[in-house]
Amino acid sequence: MSTMETPPPEMTPPGPPERRCPRCGSTLAPEQEWCLACGAAAGTEVVEASGWRVPIYLGGGLVALAILGVILAIAALSNREEPTAGTPTPNASAAPPGTTPAPTITPIPSTPTPGVTPLPTETVSPDPTTDPNITPEPTESATPEPTPDDSSTDPSGTFGGWTGADGDYTIIIESASSLSRAEKVAQQAQDKGLEVGILDSDDFSSLNGGYQVVFSGTYSSKSEAEDALEDVKSDYPDAYVRRISNS
Repeated sequence: MSTMETPPPEMTPPGPPERRCPRCGSTLAPEQEWCLACGAAAGTEVVEASGWRVPIYLGGGLVALAILGVILAIAALSNREEPTAGTPTPNASAAPPGTTPAPTITPIPSTPTPGVTPLPTETVSPDPTTDPNITPEPTESATPEPTPDDSSTDPSGTFGGWTGADGDYTIIIESASSLSRAEKVAQQAQDKGLEVGILDSDDFSSLNGGYQVVFSGTYSSKSEAEDALEDVKSDYPDAYVRRISNS
């Protein structure tokens, strides 16, 4: 009986060693240079740029020199302005040196010429109105006219005013806002044969103020005035009876 020999198993070559991120420990591929988890360089060495401090130092030095130059310029201008400010400004009214001031002229007072007498002012005396030998007539004293009673007020020079007693009645034909209008209506009524007059409504408390009232007749009772109203209404339909009173 033959014995078959079993060939030895093939040896698998070992793979590359497992790589991990030096910062976070994440697994890296063989050719991965940067960690995808934290972004750290796994196989690439980041070299810091050399010589970066020199430009900064140079720039800072230039800025410092510029600031120093500005300060020196300001100081130079300040020193230049100080003597100018200290110099007093000459007074404009002072006379320039070497010039003789003009002498002051003193006015000579005017002296009146001796021997000349001023002419006297002519006084005009009023002419005498009367002969001194004639005895003056006594001056006529102005006697004030008696003030008419409110009940006989006559606002118009053409038509009479109210002559009735306080509390009498009359027939109102027109209440005009002006005297000229009242006189026109009164003239028309008089031409038609009516006895008319004009009174001022402000003088009577029983009337509304502000009117020149054309009236016809005076009656002691209201019924008497209403009887006469029918004849007046034929020409003036708006006429009406009204009591005239101051109380």
